[in-house]
Amino acid sequence: MTKSNSRPEQHYSSQVVEDDDDVIDLRAIFGTLWRGKWIIFVCALIGAVMGYLSASQIEPRYRATAKLLIGIPTADVLQNQGVMVQANFGDTTLPTHSEILRSTKLIERVIDNLDLSNHPEYRPRAKEEIETHWWQWRPSMPLAVTEWMMDVGLKAPPGPPLPTDEIERRRHLALISRVESGISLAPVPESRVISVSFTSGNPRLSAMVANEITEQYLVDQLEGKLETTRSAATWLTDRVEQLKNRVQEAESAVEDARARLSTDTGQSVEVTQQQLQALNASLAVTRNELSAKEAQFQRLSQAVAEGRDLGALTEFRSSPIVAGFRAEESDLMANLTTLRSTVPEGHPAIARVQAQIEEVQRNIRAEADRIIQAIEVDIEAMRATAQTLSMEVRELEDKSAEQARSEVQIRQLEREAEASRVLYENLLSRLQETAAEESLQTVDARVLSPAEVPLGPLTTAAKRTQMLSLIVGLMAGVGIVFLLDRLNNTFRSPQQLEQMVGQNVLATVPLAGSRMKRHDVISLLREKPNSSLAESIRNLRTSILFSNVDKPPKVIMFTSSVPREGKSTTSMLMALTSRQMGKSAIIVDCDLRMPALSKVLNIKDDEHGLLSVIDGTATLEEAVYKEPNTGLHVLMTKSSERNANINAADVLSSHRFEHLVKHLSQSYDLVVLDTPPTLVVTDSRIVASMADAIVFAVRWDSTPRAAVLEGVRELTSLDIKLTGVVMTMVNETKAARYSYDGYGYYKGRYRDYYET
Repeated sequence: MTKSNSRPEQHYSSQVVEDDDDVIDLRAIFGTLWRGKWIIFVCALIGAVMGYLSASQIEPRYRATAKLLIGIPTADVLQNQGVMVQANFGDTTLPTHSEILRSTKLIERVIDNLDLSNHPEYRPRAKEEIETHWWQWRPSMPLAVTEWMMDVGLKAPPGPPLPTDEIERRRHLALISRVESGISLAPVPESRVISVSFTSGNPRLSAMVANEITEQYLVDQLEGKLETTRSAATWLTDRVEQLKNRVQEAESAVEDARARLSTDTGQSVEVTQQQLQALNASLAVTRNELSAKEAQFQRLSQAVAEGRDLGALTEFRSSPIVAGFRAEESDLMANLTTLRSTVPEGHPAIARVQAQIEEVQRNIRAEADRIIQAIEVDIEAMRATAQTLSMEVRELEDKSAEQARSEVQIRQLEREAEASRVLYENLLSRLQETAAEESLQTVDARVLSPAEVPLGPLTTAAKRTQMLSLIVGLMAGVGIVFLLDRLNNTFRSPQQLEQMVGQNVLATVPLAGSRMKRHDVISLLREKPNSSLAESIRNLRTSILFSNVDKPPKVIMFTSSVPREGKSTTSMLMALTSRQMGKSAIIVDCDLRMPALSKVLNIKDDEHGLLSVIDGTATLEEAVYKEPNTGLHVLMTKSSERNANINAADVLSSHRFEHLVKHLSQSYDLVVLDTPPTLVVTDSRIVASMADAIVFAVRWDSTPRAAVLEGVRELTSLDIKLTGVVMTMVNETKAARYSYDGYGYYKGRYRDYYET
């Protein structure tokens, strides 16, 4: 017997759950919706019926629509660009005009013109409609309750009755609010057209109100323009008269100041400025020429000092004297070249020509010095001229500054006079235009199409109610489906069981039949060895045996968390499968309180069983039952041998039982121990120490998750290592719907493959 010395892994893997929560599994969502399609259908049907009933109670409403064009070209003979002028139409024009169409002033005029206050549809129905709004409604309470609340201070006593004028005012406000609620405005995209609609219970009234709104809008626009023009003309007349007197006074003050300035200075400021400009121009020219001469002097002096070729400079090359010397030098140089070709070097003729060349070069340098001296003389003269001009400029500047200080008051007076004159001219021109505009005012909007009497009521409200009710029904159905799915506290897939329990799923055992008894399931395994049930049991046996390849387990214990998990049936099928495969096998019923194997095999109790072997009243051969059809050996606990004084835990923890298990493991190829549930009694925890492999059974879509986790914890708390879990009584048809991938899905999908 083996026992693990290490604790098992944590049952619940929070990391896996967190990863799953971050992923939206669309296939799983659609699968959940498809499983609850009938719930969704019924909820949608109920919503549709309720929507139809609600829509049938809606009062018919009629809507009439007129179209208004905003910003049309208007006649303006005052402009020079043409007679027809396009109205200014900005991005905010339509919202602005929409607010005007909804204004209280315009609605009041519509009410007065159509006498809507006396129309049956807008006649007040009750006093409460006048005194309160719908959002201020409160449920009425019995008089005794109201008086008691006022006595204890929970409710204020009623105020004095409203005066007649206040009632009329509130009635009028309520009427305006009702008319405004029927108005709907819709700007036409990519245009300057506004659709003005009115909805009411009377088709003719809807058309009348829609047309009256557009008509009063045009009247209001024209009246607003005329009122604005008249007000502007009155104000302009007063201002023009005031500015006329102010301009006359300002101009007289300017003339008087100029006369005083001319008398004091002897000449006008303009003359002084002209003289100053002329001197400044002459001074600038002189200084420029002086700078050029100085630069020329420096350049020529440097060339002479450095002994450069004077013929390369323009000033020397343009001198006739220098040009003559240079020509003479050229001739002498030519003669020297001729002599050198005819006479030897050092000849007196060559020396004479060289002396003449040096004389000519000295003459050229002497002439260059005279030219430089002449330029220097010009520079001195220019400097004197510039100094004289500078003194004259300073004198004029002093005089100009004195005149400028005297003209400060004049310029101030001129600015005031000019400003008054410009303002006067502008206002006078505007007054004349305003007077002409008053007779030319037109509205920059017109009615494109008047409202016609609607032929039928609106169906939008009824359709909206029906559609909304249908959507609410669908959403309610979807919510119920997901709520039921979230409230499920069982295991429906092997992957879910592995993630939460932390143990490997060895196999899934399908449900043989919803109404089959346990002994019928045994018969089914025997009669159909190639069925999906038999294949699942063989898969379970293979998984258990290969859990330890080096030392395959011989003693296998089956347990569960709670009763009715299919544990006894699965353990019996496991033993039968081993027997069918030619292995000797025995199954031992370790549930001493409620034995189940006799019911599984559908046999009657006799005198000998497990307890008889342990207490020595019967031998093992006498107590073992041999199943006649398969030859399987079964050691059952008989009801006849049980005693109320016997403690099952003591029996299973005794040395006799341990020796019995060892003896069976030596005599049989496989020993299957069927133990009670872990959460009911502690028997399975005792027997677990004697088993080579421990299999924990979990019933599909039945066992609560908390029970499974607690049952596994009970076993693993004693350092007992589970071999794995087996999911029993799986409805493969439903499991295929719950799990769209994995072993459960494909096994359910291809379950007919195992049928012979």
